[in-house]
Amino acid sequence: MKEKLKGMLKGKRKSIFAVVGVSTLLFTVGIFNASAETNFIKSPYMLFEGSNTSMSLLWQTSDDQANVIKWGTDASYAMGHETVGTFGTDHQHKFTITGLKPATKYYYDVDGQTGSFVTAPADNATSVKFLSYGDSRTQPSYQEQVAGLALKAYAADPAYQTILLNSGDIASSDTESNWTAQYFVPGSTYPQLHTLQSEVPMVGARGNHEGAGSVYGKYFPYPYVSNFYWSFDYGPVHITVVDEYADYKPGSAQYNWLVNDLASTTKPWKIVMAHNPAWGAGTHGNDSNVQNVIHPLLKQYGVQLYLNGHNHNYARAEVDGIEYLTSGGGGAPSYAVDPTWPNIVKAESTYFLSEFDVNGKNMHVTSRRLDGSVIETVTLNNNKLPVANAGLDQTVTDDCNGNSCKNVNAPKRTGPKDPGFEKITLNGTESLDQDGTISSYVWKEGETSIATGAAPIVNLSVGTHTVTLTVTDDDGATATDTVVVTVNPSSKDNNK
Repeated sequence: MKEKLKGMLKGKRKSIFAVVGVSTLLFTVGIFNASAETNFIKSPYMLFEGSNTSMSLLWQTSDDQANVIKWGTDASYAMGHETVGTFGTDHQHKFTITGLKPATKYYYDVDGQTGSFVTAPADNATSVKFLSYGDSRTQPSYQEQVAGLALKAYAADPAYQTILLNSGDIASSDTESNWTAQYFVPGSTYPQLHTLQSEVPMVGARGNHEGAGSVYGKYFPYPYVSNFYWSFDYGPVHITVVDEYADYKPGSAQYNWLVNDLASTTKPWKIVMAHNPAWGAGTHGNDSNVQNVIHPLLKQYGVQLYLNGHNHNYARAEVDGIEYLTSGGGGAPSYAVDPTWPNIVKAESTYFLSEFDVNGKNMHVTSRRLDGSVIETVTLNNNKLPVANAGLDQTVTDDCNGNSCKNVNAPKRTGPKDPGFEKITLNGTESLDQDGTISSYVWKEGETSIATGAAPIVNLSVGTHTVTLTVTDDDGATATDTVVVTVNPSSKDNNK
């Protein structure tokens, strides 16, 4: 009987240990395999904060459960992993991957949610490509199609998987519900927009529909200087984001910052992005504050392009050599255009994506409709014009047979009389090209070419000569300057 009882107790202990072991295993799996239980409210998306050696990822879950992020240069995610908890009061997560190489593609996995990104170009890069659309609010079905254009762009040319500039009005109001319904959409319903958000970081500007920006700032905490303005370098391009719903009149904090920002950048290309149009094609009127306050600064500091939204259409204006591009075809209900508005070069009511291709001294901006057809391609050139310098005006006296007539001991000419001209050295060596080289120097008197080269020697007769120097740089740009050369007759003619 005792042996039988011992056997029964031993069997019960084994059963208890087995149950405890299974429970422990299940608990352990629950901790280290969070992906099976995680409910993503907002799937991972990127926040570009101005660095070319890092990238931040954000996401939101239904509770405070930690998630595991892995990353690498391929889908093995071998470079690193980290467990990331929540911050704030609404189950948000943020993790910044550091130590990356510029212009390099990386892959990531956050508990089964996967994506990729490409870091910003090297500081000394001379070329870069990126994408843009704005006013994407209200109609995610149309933004889905514009996002499809973006996916096609970098599928055909991976160099476009960089950043997306959005000129504002991303959602129709400053509410969680609208941001969830119009931007942070489910991949099952809007797969192209969902994929774009997982592969390309958006950099936005505050529009009127962002309101106070409480939701916008919550999910896109860029390193703002104040309110919602900031700037960053992206390869050869300096991009300044202006907040036109904060004070920017002369003397304000934002105005003073903008002046310093544009004055201090050394990048050859400058883009200012904001929401309101200075010169557009309707329906909203042109913003006189942008015209009177911002435009003079763009002109003064050599900004090549101002990118805006607000009007739900495509419009391009040219003012004082600056391109004003309305990029408002990202999904919001379309507005009619009036191409007769001031300074408008091209206008069309359509949904579209703009592709920016910067290469050296040229920027090509191609805007495509939903069917892939091209509205237009605009080419900008930022070549700095050469400076021609024909030297100081000269006054000389005709000499005698190559000897100064002031020399009373100069020998008399035994042959023909002095021909009446003087050898003059023209001096264009102080001409310059700030961003290249001068490839040719041409000297003319009237319409007649008299010499080439930086410092040619020419024969000029007695009299007054106005000589024009034309220099051409290695980009084909030209500049001119004149010099006046006066040749006086000799006071002592040893030829008599």
